[in-house]
Amino acid sequence: MASLDPPEQAPARRSTAHRWLLVIPFLWQVALVPVVNDVDVAPLHIPFLMLWQMLGIVATTVVIAVVFRLDRAAGVDDEERRFAAATEPGAGERA
Repeated sequence: MASLDPPEQAPARRSTAHRWLLVIPFLWQVALVPVVNDVDVAPLHIPFLMLWQMLGIVATTVVIAVVFRLDRAAGVDDEERRFAAATEPGAGERA
């Protein structure tokens, strides 16, 4: 017989629009390189394109850290925990 318990409601989904920030590093590395490729300035005797790439690594690190913090504030940790618990193989099953 089917159970008459009401179905478990999923918690309200919080916004994850901040993940669009992850497009910034892609645009930095791919879309803007043709623009900065012809710059002849060499600060600290480093070719500008190399400096641009190194700054891109720093910018990417900052963007990923910001998205990580915003994900935690949006409750993504709880969502991942529920998903892991729901997909965990049972004690008698083999993975």
